[in-house]
Amino acid sequence: MSLLWPDGIRPAQTCTTLDPQCVRDLELETTLAAFTDSRLGRSTIREVFLHLCTDPAVIAYRQDILDDLWCNPDFTAHLEALLPELNALDTAHIAVDRRRSSLQEITWRLGELEHLVSCVTGLSTAFAQAGDKVRAAGWCALRDRIAQTAQDAVYQQLTRELPDMLRTVRAKVSVTIGVNLDGQLRPVAVTLLSVNERKFTASTFFDRLFGRRGEDMQGLGPLHMVPDLGQGHVPSGNRDRSRNVNPLMVPLFRDVAKVLDTVCQPIARALRQYNALHSGFLATLHGDLAFYLAAVRLMERLRSRGLPVCRPDIAPMTERVCALHEAYNLNLALHQIAHAHGPAPMVTNDVSMGEDGRICILTGPNQGGKTTYTQTVGLCQLLAQTGIWVPAAQARLSPVDNIYTHYPVEEHLAKGTGRFGDEAQRLSHIFAHGTRYSLILLNESLASTNPGESLYIAQDIVRILRRLGARAIFATHLHELAADVAALNASTTGESRIVSLVASRTEAGDDGPRRSYKIVAGPPVGRSYARETAAQYGISYDQLSALLLQRGMLE
Repeated sequence: MSLLWPDGIRPAQTCTTLDPQCVRDLELETTLAAFTDSRLGRSTIREVFLHLCTDPAVIAYRQDILDDLWCNPDFTAHLEALLPELNALDTAHIAVDRRRSSLQEITWRLGELEHLVSCVTGLSTAFAQAGDKVRAAGWCALRDRIAQTAQDAVYQQLTRELPDMLRTVRAKVSVTIGVNLDGQLRPVAVTLLSVNERKFTASTFFDRLFGRRGEDMQGLGPLHMVPDLGQGHVPSGNRDRSRNVNPLMVPLFRDVAKVLDTVCQPIARALRQYNALHSGFLATLHGDLAFYLAAVRLMERLRSRGLPVCRPDIAPMTERVCALHEAYNLNLALHQIAHAHGPAPMVTNDVSMGEDGRICILTGPNQGGKTTYTQTVGLCQLLAQTGIWVPAAQARLSPVDNIYTHYPVEEHLAKGTGRFGDEAQRLSHIFAHGTRYSLILLNESLASTNPGESLYIAQDIVRILRRLGARAIFATHLHELAADVAALNASTTGESRIVSLVASRTEAGDDGPRRSYKIVAGPPVGRSYARETAAQYGISYDQLSALLLQRGMLE
């Protein structure tokens, strides 16, 4: 039973491991931090994000499940409340320890069955209250499995007998031991006298003098405890060393446990009739459900700040399309939300990668939004293929077989290749693995060599991308590269047409000109960006002349 895979098993051919460089360049850890705000389901969430699903049918299966949660808040709330119980069932299911005594095995099995009944009851209630509002194939399969379990005769008998068995075991909180002494008051024999429903406590001289009696039974001296179970009695410096003490390693406690094993044999025999009841199908749902609930929480967080989210239309992989309307960068949005009150002030952009142009050469000023836009495309693609809604008003995307990124990195002196050599190696890796179904994001690539050489190499890379047929964004300061798109298209055959995008110029603001961060189709503007940037930092010719005149450095 799986809420992530239609047949319960992940087919190897429907997933590819996300390229490690992509994880860094898309700042995926920031995205994951928004999902994994608790430990529940953390490993499953990471697994879903780091293994890119390429099968449209699987993606649609997940989208339908998420859609039912998104449209039915009461159903979602029921599942949120059940998540810790499912986690406990998952923990009980995998916590197999062959060193457990018979007594421990009995208490472990009772706990597992208790969690099973709680989960089946809770899910039955959630499905009954949701009624026909829940339609996804994954939910229907789970609902049928829960109903089948609830109607099973053995399960129904368990629900009747389990409370008594739990009370019998959990009510026993102490034992009375009889010790025979010899003439010199040395212990020579010991036996178990009784199993009690009250705890022993320590006794002081005044307790014995005045006959004080509490709810627990008092001994004649101090209460000695196993360090791990009574850390309050362990000096702080010794707690780490005592943390893993097993009570059954203490000889007296081990012997008592053996006697208790015999006492609990009637319960052990009663439990055998439930050997056919397995919790595995529910235990594995914990991580799946944690993934969807985290997605709903994130989507609601964005929507509450006035930001759009939408279910993307998944196109066939062969179409190689990425169309986004009013898309924004998820990581930037999360940062804005964390540091702002009220609506998040986000700039949205459209993305169009298809027959009219699959390779985008993006030029513009520093801090004009090129990197943010490039990362936006990668994150939207990744989110869509996990089955989650994307940060946009509308979206239509074809799955990609991987996302390859090439962002500036610090020079690794130990490699001895130099910065350009490192860039070249990483570019070579992309073309050694990329296909026509890949998404390739290049951000300021080839900036480590001189402009003439970088332009020459960049033209070759763009030509190869066109021949490969992949979708790509090349954010660059090489305005000549963007100005030459017509010649590049004419001189190279291929299915991916090259287009020019530009980060738009400044617009008027209350405090003077400011960046618009809008990305539009059009030819590069070129040197005017350098003049704008220079003026922004006060280093234009006129500004520097005025400064030197003011200092008396010019006549």
